[in-house]
Amino acid sequence: MRNTIALTRRILQQFSHDPRTIALFIFVPIFALGLLSVMLNSPAYQPKLVAVDLPADVVAALAEQEATVIVASAAQAEQLLAAKEIDAVITLDGTTLTIEVEGSDPTKTGAVMQVVQSAVKDLTLTQREQMLSDIEERFSTIKSLLSSLPSGLPGVPDLPDLDDIITQFTPTVDKIDLLYLHGNSEWGNFDFFGPVIIGVFIFIFVFITSGMSLVTERTGGTMERLLVTPIKAWQLVLGFCIGFGLVSLIQAAIVLWACITLIGFPNEGSLILVICVTFSMAMVSMNLGLLVSALARTPFQVIQFMLVLVIPQVLLSGVFDLNGAPAWMQVLSRCFPVTHGAEALRAIMLGGAGLQAIGANLVALWGFVLAFFALASLSFARRKSS
Repeated sequence: MRNTIALTRRILQQFSHDPRTIALFIFVPIFALGLLSVMLNSPAYQPKLVAVDLPADVVAALAEQEATVIVASAAQAEQLLAAKEIDAVITLDGTTLTIEVEGSDPTKTGAVMQVVQSAVKDLTLTQREQMLSDIEERFSTIKSLLSSLPSGLPGVPDLPDLDDIITQFTPTVDKIDLLYLHGNSEWGNFDFFGPVIIGVFIFIFVFITSGMSLVTERTGGTMERLLVTPIKAWQLVLGFCIGFGLVSLIQAAIVLWACITLIGFPNEGSLILVICVTFSMAMVSMNLGLLVSALARTPFQVIQFMLVLVIPQVLLSGVFDLNGAPAWMQVLSRCFPVTHGAEALRAIMLGGAGLQAIGANLVALWGFVLAFFALASLSFARRKSS
């Protein structure tokens, strides 16, 4: 028992001499749970709709559902939908309401359908109540006129039954058709979150692999022997980048093939472009892992850095719906490379986007690559000179 107590005391002393670990144990769970609380308690998403040649009462019914309703021409509506600036285009053909949605996000499609169905229901009830009020008022007037005539007067028709008139009521909308710009009705949440999950998994695994590998070489003494050679710090980092980069490229190709062919992830775009984006994310993660490995002394410290640097990115990357999140959280998510990678993968795999559409995301990813490469080179240069 005395040995057990001594061992326990030694572990507690180790933690007391490592304030960073204690701070991470306390700060990271609170920070992560705080982000989750804000995201999960955000209000329901309010869709953005475009009305094309709709009657005023239909537009008013949609607006009463707290949806953003824009009146525009058919050409303008198609442009806005293709650019994903709106969620649906609504037109009326006879008594059939046609809804064309972007389709890649089931959450937004569901919100559009809920708003439209509620609006049509409220509109139909309002019209029916107005019709009943008008009919009852007219019947009352006719009855009062007929009651003033002598009884048995020839040529006076019988009044029709009020229930028969009500059953002949035709609402403005009696049918709803749903069309998809991308995807189809069989796409679910798994298909929408699939591209994000692919990017997140590759990012995490490459980060752990690159970070752990260098720390292992340091504990084995290999890194110290490399640092005393004439090799420059940036050459050292570049060598690791090329080596891990080739492995990451092969990994990305195999993982994507398995996800699309075996698991059934949808892909409406170019597979080569998807591999390019995942490889870019892997390069960001690898250089971040190299930077962390230059700062960490043990594998346990690599895990600590991952909790601080990777977990917030995963939470804000798109795994959770941020459409209803506060503006500051949406801005914060744009500061992380995983968000840009996940956004590009969704655009390609779900929307069939080309290089031009995701160009800004690729520029952002390689900007992070260069920044982390420079910081990692600087860290190794300081270690080499010390």
